[in-house]
Amino acid sequence: MTHTGVLHLKGEKRHSRTILSGFYEGAFKFTRPVYLDEETLSVYMIHIGGGYVDGDSYVNEVTLEEGAELSVTSQAASKVYKTISKPVEQVTRIRLGAGSTLDYCMDPLIMYEGARFNQTTIVDIDETSSFFYNDIVTPGWSHNGEPFRYDWYRNKLKVTSGGTLVLYDHLLLDPGLGVEGVLELEGHSHVGSVVLFHKEAGVDFVEKLSEHLEQQFPYVRFGLSSMDKGGVVIRMLGDNTQQLETVTAAVHTFYRETLLKKKEIIWRKY
Repeated sequence: MTHTGVLHLKGEKRHSRTILSGFYEGAFKFTRPVYLDEETLSVYMIHIGGGYVDGDSYVNEVTLEEGAELSVTSQAASKVYKTISKPVEQVTRIRLGAGSTLDYCMDPLIMYEGARFNQTTIVDIDETSSFFYNDIVTPGWSHNGEPFRYDWYRNKLKVTSGGTLVLYDHLLLDPGLGVEGVLELEGHSHVGSVVLFHKEAGVDFVEKLSEHLEQQFPYVRFGLSSMDKGGVVIRMLGDNTQQLETVTAAVHTFYRETLLKKKEIIWRKY
């Protein structure tokens, strides 16, 4: 094995139920799948090494065949420790077949002093599939108590549909170049993102979601952008992890209830 951790998941629809198969190696594993509601299969991804360290390399792959439904989450927040010689590299590949539904809801990533993290996520969706994705980045503890002591965080998200590029999002946080100014974090310490695709996620949905969030979370700064063919990108700025986790959960529930006609998922992690 050339990577620190490898994880493959595949979901297939059989007799109205999703059947999951796959394998894992190294520091990654996944739990036995469970039904947290009557229709959607859920699985927890676990990092058994306690955190990412210098030179780690990871590969995740999730494939859903036609009509399959799956919710994926992590067991807890992921920690990136000091990377002295080589940054942590993680590649995630996702493929969604026609009519499939994937909720890919990860816990926050904590960047400690001296950490460098490079993540690439490549997604191929069918125009009839549904996709929800989120990430939250938070600065970890440093010995002198100063914020933003990690070296840098980079996340590239590429989404294609039918061979056409529909989203390319590149987020780079480099405290050495400054992250607290205008058009960056603007005095906030935490940043979160949500990306969702659904054929009915048009302008009307974005307006209703924006109004919903403004009423509930006046203390969090966020912006929403709609995309062609039913897509939404949300960027959030906050002052602690719990704020952005709460907003992300609210977006996820609103998306499920409004577009999927399904109930909120209770992950039961704690």
